[in-house]
Amino acid sequence: MKLKIISLMVLATLQLSAVSQKSVEYYVKKYMEKKMHSPVEKIETLSTYPIEGTDGWQVYFLSLNLKVKMGNVYKKKTVYQTVFGKDKKIAFSLKDKDGKQYSKVLKPRVPESAYDAAHLLVGNATATHKILMMTDPFCPFCQEITPPIIDTVAKYPDTFALYYYHLPLLRIHPASDIVTKAMYYFHKQGNVKALKECYHLLVSEKEVNRDVILKAIKDKTGISLTEEMINTEEVKEAFAYDKMMKKHLMVTGTPTIFLDGQWDPSRFMYKNYIPKK
Repeated sequence: MKLKIISLMVLATLQLSAVSQKSVEYYVKKYMEKKMHSPVEKIETLSTYPIEGTDGWQVYFLSLNLKVKMGNVYKKKTVYQTVFGKDKKIAFSLKDKDGKQYSKVLKPRVPESAYDAAHLLVGNATATHKILMMTDPFCPFCQEITPPIIDTVAKYPDTFALYYYHLPLLRIHPASDIVTKAMYYFHKQGNVKALKECYHLLVSEKEVNRDVILKAIKDKTGISLTEEMINTEEVKEAFAYDKMMKKHLMVTGTPTIFLDGQWDPSRFMYKNYIPKK
C-alpha cells in the first residue's frame, strides 16, 4: 500500500538504527516543549502496535503531562498525541493513498486490566470475544444499540463477554449524573434488566432535580432509590476509574465499543461472530 506522509520529522541521530518507543518519547517530548513553550513533566506511551497493511509503520499513543504558563502562573495540563514511526522516521500525520488519516481511525488497545470482574456485565469471562463498551444513558445512539448488545451477549455467554463502562456526558446530559450512579447500583446488584431500563426513562436529559430523576427511575424499574444509596465513595471511586480508562483509550464520545481489544468505529463488528443457527 502506497502511503502519503505529512508533517514528517526525520530522526537525525546517526547512532539510532531504528525508531523505538524510547526514541519516540524523547523526540516528541522535545518537539512538544519547543512547540508549546512548556516543560513536559512526564511522557507515557499508552499503547503501540504495528498498523496492518502499511509495510512496517507503527502507531504510538502518547500522554504528556505539561506545565503550561497562563499569565504569571504555570498550570498542569495533559495532552494526548498520536504519532507514527518506521525505520528512522517519526511522522505526526499518516495517510494512505485514499487520504484516510490514521490518527482518526485508530485508538489505543484495551489493556488487560480493563477486563475485570467489576465491569463484567453479562457473558462469561472465558468467552471467545470480549466487548468493552463506554456509554451514556441519554445518548440517542446508545439508547438504540446498547440494550440489543446486552441481550445478544446474554444469549451467547460463551461467545461474548460484555465489559461495561460509564461515560456520562454531563455537559449536555446533566441527568446522567444520577442515572449512571443508579445504573452502577443495579450492576452491583446483578439487576441487568433495571440497568437496561435506564436507557428509556421518561425524564429530560437536561433535568437536574434529583427527586424528579429518582422518581423517573422508580416509575420505569419499580425500584425506589435514595441519594444515599447511590452517591457513595465506592461509586465515586468506580467512576474515577472509568474516567481514567476513558482517557487511557482516548475516548471522546458515546457509544464507543472495543472488540477484542481494538476500537470498532462501526460498533457492529460483534455481529460477525454471532453463532449461526
